[in-house]
Amino acid sequence: MILRNISKDEYYKYLDTKEDISFIRSPHALNKLLDDGFELAFFKAYKDEKVVAVGAVATVHLLKFFKYAYAPNGFFIDYRDRKLMIEFTRALKKYLKKKRVIYLNINPYIPAKERNRDGEVIETGFDNTDIIDNLIACGYKLCDDSYDVDKPQPRWMSVLDLRKKSDSDVFEEFSPKTRNDIRSTAKFGVKVRKLGNDEFGLLVKLGDDAGKRHDFKAKSLSYYQNMAKHYGNNLEVYYAYLDLETYERSVKVEKEKIETEVSDLATFIEANPQAVKKQRRLKAANEYLDGLKRKEADLIKMRSEHKKEVPLAAAMFIKYKKEVVYLFSGSDYRYHMYRGSYAIQWQVIKEAIRDGYDFYNMYGISGKFKKDEEGYGVFDFKRGFNCRVVELIGDFDLVLHPFLYKIAKLRQ
Repeated sequence: MILRNISKDEYYKYLDTKEDISFIRSPHALNKLLDDGFELAFFKAYKDEKVVAVGAVATVHLLKFFKYAYAPNGFFIDYRDRKLMIEFTRALKKYLKKKRVIYLNINPYIPAKERNRDGEVIETGFDNTDIIDNLIACGYKLCDDSYDVDKPQPRWMSVLDLRKKSDSDVFEEFSPKTRNDIRSTAKFGVKVRKLGNDEFGLLVKLGDDAGKRHDFKAKSLSYYQNMAKHYGNNLEVYYAYLDLETYERSVKVEKEKIETEVSDLATFIEANPQAVKKQRRLKAANEYLDGLKRKEADLIKMRSEHKKEVPLAAAMFIKYKKEVVYLFSGSDYRYHMYRGSYAIQWQVIKEAIRDGYDFYNMYGISGKFKKDEEGYGVFDFKRGFNCRVVELIGDFDLVLHPFLYKIAKLRQ
């Protein structure tokens, strides 16, 4: 088998012929790797003058005189053909050794086993774990980081299937809580719009707030701007805010309605003191009225701080090929009761359906599905949108220099 270099343009034209690929191996992502200091090489593998594999490899210096190599989403090859894979890997090693590569990392975009929304394996579903066996037989090492949600491509994801579904079909499959939270956003007067690149500071601020609350380092403004530079129109940021004028009007109308009800109930009970059900209803109405008065007081505070709109949440998405991917977000916990994050998700889901996307990928989850386990809250939030759990086959390292590999890993 022979590996022959091809041009970047030829490889990108090849990508244009493929539909079922993720943004991780898109020209946008590869160009970003170049900007991040990687060198790119593209090749086709020939056997008996027939193309049997196509790939891209990004390399960057590691341990001064050597290099680390990364093949985003692996290669275009029949992973199930073990004989072909072994022969290809042998040729690939020769190719990489010429570049002084210590090890190669790949992360194929291939689901392992079919799972339902609760993360349970569907016994009659597909099973691609034989591909894991083939990669190990070729000398690849399965990386022990399957629960790391912060990788560029997490192993565990939550994915909503939009194929042949309308807005109402998708909405009815949400959990009752998720449907109620989405309805509440309309009642509160929550609105969603896209942010321009010059407004990314809102995402940074809301991301920082979330990072402090959940103890993680949020992305910087320069990071988001760099992403926008490379992904262009394929990247969009959505912003949810509380329109104070709409909200104030809603509270006023609701308060007037309840005040009338309280007055009518009080009049009725005065004439009918034994009406127990009406008394209970009056008590509930008064409690609700007290809540509306508190909202009026909150409105005064919000007006003094935010004038016309209250920033609730913001999120970044990448739209590529058949998939919309929810990447990063942030929110102001002080106003979590207005469900800004739900408003954004529902808005983008509706747009994805309208624009003909097949999948809405809510991306990383921990892969842990019990209430007392870390990451359960994020998983449960995404499950509420009827997302099924997707477990990819994982990340793999192909080690060319074992001793240097150990040193490199110790220094990570």
